[in-house]
Amino acid sequence: MEMTYNLNIRATTQREGSFMSFADSIMKPATLGRIGVKNRIIRSATYMAGADEKTGNPTPKLIEKYKELAKGGVGLIITGHTYVNSNGKASPRQLSISSDDNISGLANLVSEAHGTGCPMIVQISHAGAFSITAEDGVTLAPSDVKNPMTGRPCKGMTISEIHSLITDFAKAAQRAKVSNADGVQLHLAHGFLLTQFLSPIFNKRKDAYGGEDILKRARIVFEILEEIRYRTGEDFPLWVKISVTEGANEGYSSLEGIRLAQELARVKVDAIEVSGGTFYGDKNLSPSRAGIIAGKNEGYFAEEASAIRERVGKTTQVILVGGLRSQERMVNLFDRGTAEAFSLSRPLIAEPDLVNRWASGDGEPAECISCNACSRTAKAGIVYCPVMRDAAEGIWAPPPEC
Repeated sequence: MEMTYNLNIRATTQREGSFMSFADSIMKPATLGRIGVKNRIIRSATYMAGADEKTGNPTPKLIEKYKELAKGGVGLIITGHTYVNSNGKASPRQLSISSDDNISGLANLVSEAHGTGCPMIVQISHAGAFSITAEDGVTLAPSDVKNPMTGRPCKGMTISEIHSLITDFAKAAQRAKVSNADGVQLHLAHGFLLTQFLSPIFNKRKDAYGGEDILKRARIVFEILEEIRYRTGEDFPLWVKISVTEGANEGYSSLEGIRLAQELARVKVDAIEVSGGTFYGDKNLSPSRAGIIAGKNEGYFAEEASAIRERVGKTTQVILVGGLRSQERMVNLFDRGTAEAFSLSRPLIAEPDLVNRWASGDGEPAECISCNACSRTAKAGIVYCPVMRDAAEGIWAPPPEC
């Protein structure tokens, strides 16, 4: 009995020490990408399937979900990806920023977050080859290639279409600013159109928007950033999210992704959120990996984030996303200088009030078991965690994915 008592005392002391470190580093107010936040934990952009299908405006239920999340204690929320034109929609009930008619709804969403003291950034995107609203069923891509998931042919974009798309992204950023959002995040990750331009799988162009070098293939990205800066002003925070590696055979490597991040810092984006992989690539290298265990395999893009942080210095802040579950891991990564903030998605679907729980002194890791069952719920309505729902109702049983 004496040995058990001593072990419990030691475990309690370790947890208290860990929490103090967490409280003194991650939970302190900071400035991230020129935005003041109350802590360094960010809700990473997450498709919630809660917008009106016709208009793309947030429904009252979706606004309530974001309000619940903001009350849960996160330092900042990045909205789920919003499509910048009508042909760029990736999923049913996805948020839109393609029209001035979307400004009012976004303003309501932002206002609810601000009402709890939580800043909000709008993520802007185009689905490209994976669009569900393409004209005549023909999706746009950088080149005339086949979709690697469906085998369907894609139409290579003309120079005129590229220039029009650049304008669409910039107008979307303007709408975000008018809606009183705290900034925008350009979505360069996970396989959507801007990833497709970076990809040697999709981008076979021989003109100024293609080439063997990733920086040449990224020309559209830099022109979008320049046009956004022109239309929104130098003071409007501009973030990017990158897949540091494509995670697919014949795709671009992490070394190329790190070079891209260096160039993004050179053109003075305010923050880079480091993710990786694509939904058409290797499942073992995907952005949302299953089987994450706290203390064992968390933060699977940490090595690449660290390499980027070393190269961008103080020019641009680095945010890490991907499989983060525990205070100890985040403190360790912060102390090592890997990243300056940490993004969570699935854990906050399972526990919208996770950050408040941690702030109260509870040092236990997130309840999320990384089963990806939440991703299946979008078919029926707003995304939720079926595991936590069933546990709360006393009927928990692991779904087949777990």
